[in-house]
Amino acid sequence: MKSEKGVTMVSLIIYVIAMLITVTIITVVTSYFTKNIDVSEDKYTYFAEFTKFESFFSEEVNKENNKILDIGTIVEDPTAEVKKTQSFIAFSSGNQYTYIPENKAIYQNNVKITSGVDNCTFTEKFVNGKEAVNISITIKDKTKELQYVFK
Repeated sequence: MKSEKGVTMVSLIIYVIAMLITVTIITVVTSYFTKNIDVSEDKYTYFAEFTKFESFFSEEVNKENNKILDIGTIVEDPTAEVKKTQSFIAFSSGNQYTYIPENKAIYQNNVKITSGVDNCTFTEKFVNGKEAVNISITIKDKTKELQYVFK
């Protein structure tokens, strides 16, 4: 009589096939999960950038007795084929907000507060006799028009 010790070739093949099926199922589920995470993260990144800018800028506008000192656009080399322009706004509080297109960022003084900005313009106007600023920001093909009225 033969002894029934060890693992037969048939049972070894069954174990390997079962493990391959299990690993395949786990891999497919994991890949769907990570793919969806990456899509949503990329899709909604611009919301965070808009929110960061709005929080800094609204705090600036709501400061007591804060006024616009200077607002405009600087063209670095007007003779260049591709004009590099920077939009800026300076306040009496000492803070200046500058959009630098080469960096795709908006800075408060020398500190970057937003990134991935495709375009930003600042325009001064008056609303009901009060000083106001209109801002147009484009991030990832999403443009947001903002208006802040000073106290």
